[in-house]
Amino acid sequence: MFELLTIIYMLFLAGPLFANMQTLNRFAKKGSRLSDIWTADLKNNTIKLIILILIGQFFGFSYYFTTMIFTTLSVLFAWAILAVIFYYIRHINSSKWIWIFYHIGQVLSVLFSLVLADYMANYQDHVSYNWFDYLSLSGVTLFYLTIAVLFCSAGVGLLAYLLRPKYIKKQKKSFFKHLNKKPSRNMLEHYQAAGLTKQEIEAFRSQMADSRKQILNIEANFQATAKMRAIEIRHNIVKVAKNYFKDIVEEPNRRLDASDFLINYLPQLEDLLEKYNEINSHVAKNKQTYLILEKSAQTIDQLSQEIVEDYLSFHSDTYQELEDGLKLADRMLHNETKDRSDLFDKQSKDKNLNDFDMDDPFGDFD
Repeated sequence: MFELLTIIYMLFLAGPLFANMQTLNRFAKKGSRLSDIWTADLKNNTIKLIILILIGQFFGFSYYFTTMIFTTLSVLFAWAILAVIFYYIRHINSSKWIWIFYHIGQVLSVLFSLVLADYMANYQDHVSYNWFDYLSLSGVTLFYLTIAVLFCSAGVGLLAYLLRPKYIKKQKKSFFKHLNKKPSRNMLEHYQAAGLTKQEIEAFRSQMADSRKQILNIEANFQATAKMRAIEIRHNIVKVAKNYFKDIVEEPNRRLDASDFLINYLPQLEDLLEKYNEINSHVAKNKQTYLILEKSAQTIDQLSQEIVEDYLSFHSDTYQELEDGLKLADRMLHNETKDRSDLFDKQSKDKNLNDFDMDDPFGDFD
């Protein structure tokens, strides 16, 4: 009975642990910014994991088994550190071979944690250990794991840097230059003239840096398949997004008017395109897969249309001014044409009267 309870407990423990592993893998391979690592799923599964570990204290497991349980926290933190490191390595070199080292690092983290926990379990006097001692043990394990992960990842990062493709060198150099570049004096004065405070300027530039990267990713993903290229051509969405971006920079005080574009539309479109291309790249597809792809394409098409409409709405005042100007010009042209027509009619009438007087046979009687 106790063995069955142990198996059930381990299954419950493995659930949130491997769910977090998938979340970290997704962040390392596809995350667009560092804050993407702390998702709601990661937070909830980590809380579940901690609760399960604390509950395990009341089951009366052996010291060795309890030590293994507490080392799961160390493994999770090691995976998180590994994901962050490879997130940055991916921006240097996006080759597929780097992920071999990433997954090897995950496996070695587990093995290293188990070996270290086993060593400490046999080395320490654990007769009077309580849950606080186990947490301390996890901290020591995490410390050594962190050193090992950083040391090994540094070698992989150096190798990725040396073997990065030439086009990646130029692209990433400009990318990091953009992130680290301080606003020029002219732009700083431009933001201040628009009424932005120092904190608002920093927040605005951070938001626009994220949006810029999203637009570049969207542009690349639209070129991945013929169907996506057709949608892009139909709406001219990349050019619209880039112009929209420039217009927001020109009028930063109207950033709230473009909040849907920056906060909702761009992230959603980027995410949908990445998922569409990922599913479309699968070798084997069934009917359900094609239905999902078709529905995703329709959603991308609708979202592109919404961005275009939002762009037009952003410039509605300009279009209204242009329309009013056209109406005024049309009215002026109409009045001028009417005046000319009236003048021509009057001149023609006067000419006819003069001709009548000249031909009047009774004119001599006056």
